[in-house]
Amino acid sequence: MRARTSLEVAKRFLEQLGYRVLREHVPVVLRGVEVGEVDLVVEDAEGRRYAVEVKAGRLSVSGVRQAKVNSDLLGLTPLIVARGYSDDAARVLAEELGVKVVSLPDLMAVDEVELYSIVRAALEDAVLDIVCSLSVLEDPKAVEVLEAIASSERLEQAAELLGVEVRELEARLADMRRRGLIPPLVGYKRLRAYATALLILKKLALGEIRPIKTRGLG
Repeated sequence: MRARTSLEVAKRFLEQLGYRVLREHVPVVLRGVEVGEVDLVVEDAEGRRYAVEVKAGRLSVSGVRQAKVNSDLLGLTPLIVARGYSDDAARVLAEELGVKVVSLPDLMAVDEVELYSIVRAALEDAVLDIVCSLSVLEDPKAVEVLEAIASSERLEQAAELLGVEVRELEARLADMRRRGLIPPLVGYKRLRAYATALLILKKLALGEIRPIKTRGLG
């Protein structure tokens, strides 16, 4: 939820600065393989386009490198929205690599209506992701992947359960994202939680889990 809210805040902040949001969650593909993703592609008043990385916190050196690599692969100018730099090394590297950094103020002036819109958009995206992913439950091979992920604390463990190499599992997940079976999620912890939620919905639909009945009071 924090990542989604940060994205909505960044979109509105960039629009206030004169940028136009063109796309969201843009995959970075190299030789037919998805190797990354940028949060936004925006365009400024002069028509220049930027690959945007949105950071919920402060920008680190690794964040600068990631933004530079992804933008170069997309043929766009790198731009990062963050709450400042984590240290001088990140600032110096961004300047050296030509990565544009837009710093969000620690306290943004957001009125009640705008805050409601941001939170609502984040919630709608979360619900829509779940609904759009329900079709994954009709694919036995995809369900097998979800079950392995839900049962493992790390990607390596999930690959071991499936009897495949980590690279093959990553390729399967990339294919599932391209087919719209799962959304682009940051971090294995979120992917595991998402897989678990989908499998619970599957069990509920099949009647394998019964709703808890509560007794009235009094």
